[in-house]
Amino acid sequence: MKTKSPPHLPEPTEAEIQHTAYLLWHESGQVPGRDLENWLAAKELLRHRPARSGGKRKPAGKIPPAIPASP
Repeated sequence: MKTKSPPHLPEPTEAEIQHTAYLLWHESGQVPGRDLENWLAAKELLRHRPARSGGKRKPAGKIPPAIPASP
């Protein structure tokens, strides 16, 4: 007997991941040196977000600048 798999969701765009990683970095106190951790967390969050109706993504709005590199 086959079980139904959840519908395939499109992968998040790089711009969506960047924006979400920036928000995570900002909300966590702007801790330097956690760029990769924030990026991976953002990607995982976006992969598991509820499906949007219509299956189409809206274009990303204004994206804040990339997370500044640690000195």
